[in-house]
Amino acid sequence: MDQDMIRNSALIYVTFGLSALVASNPATANDVENFYRGKTVEFIVGAAAGGGFDLTARPLLPYLSKYMPGNPTFIVRNMPGAAGVIMTNFLVSAAPKDGTAIGMGTSNIPYEPRLKTMSPDGKNLRYEPQKLGWIGTPVREPQVSWVWSAAGVNKWEDLRSNKVRFGATSVGGDNAIFPALANQLLGLKSEVITGYQGVSEIFLAIERGELDANNTAYSNLQISKPDWLRDGKVKIILQFGLERLQALTDVPTIIELVKDEEDRRMLRFFLLKFEMHRPIFAPPGIPEDRLEALRIAFDKSVVDPAFIAEAKRSGIDITPLDGKSIAKLVDEVMTTPQSVVDRLNKTLAGASK
Repeated sequence: MDQDMIRNSALIYVTFGLSALVASNPATANDVENFYRGKTVEFIVGAAAGGGFDLTARPLLPYLSKYMPGNPTFIVRNMPGAAGVIMTNFLVSAAPKDGTAIGMGTSNIPYEPRLKTMSPDGKNLRYEPQKLGWIGTPVREPQVSWVWSAAGVNKWEDLRSNKVRFGATSVGGDNAIFPALANQLLGLKSEVITGYQGVSEIFLAIERGELDANNTAYSNLQISKPDWLRDGKVKIILQFGLERLQALTDVPTIIELVKDEEDRRMLRFFLLKFEMHRPIFAPPGIPEDRLEALRIAFDKSVVDPAFIAEAKRSGIDITPLDGKSIAKLVDEVMTTPQSVVDRLNKTLAGASK
């Protein structure tokens, strides 16, 4: 037997030997399964019950249970406020760090340390985005501006002369930021009214005539108010994403309409968030094997045909992104030049006046 054959035989032996060793002593896999068996995992949604985040999370939970080693039970807990910051602070500072508590936040979570829309001095933030255990997002989609039909608005240009009232949760929420940003960059005259608990409350206020418009994910309308879309009760006039949704090819994105190249660069940085629209993550300190198990369970859940069909029946188009890819996007957000961040902060400050 020549030396190459000897080396190859030795390599095969070592490879199979290691595989056999892992198979005969699967300590990590067994540890994860043993830990989760009989456990309950709290899935904390950083938004109010009944909205798009909540309605995306709940159908996912049985599939996470199905694919997790030990098949733990997942339960939802809603913790709205401050565009997901309250939930994330709780997850980092008060929730267990053993893999029995994870959260779904808004895509503002990676941006808040850079933009400081909710905490100007940063003292109210108890998390570092790059230290969170990113698990994945079931959906990637832009937000849209839509107006109640009675407001008499047919296209975005109408908002240059027609002042409509946009409902919003908080000044740092996307439903406040994007109408204000459009005011600043496109010369619109929308009024943003904050203080609503969640999208369901905003929908009711619109039906009462208290508000005229809202900024939401397109799926919020598909899930919660399909009759509004079907019956033409709302008009979608503007998108906030890097490209147009396939279902809304006749509605422009703000990045198409802005001509200044520095403003476009600023928007690209900010609109990157919709690639991780409803991110799921674990607190820092979770054991690596449990985080990996959660990631694998998520990846399997979002391609399960039964889950995809169930989501589609609810009006949700599943366009997932895995946790490691989200971690790379978060790194990009955190390393974007400060000059771009400053320009965005200055624009947002002008928009809020």
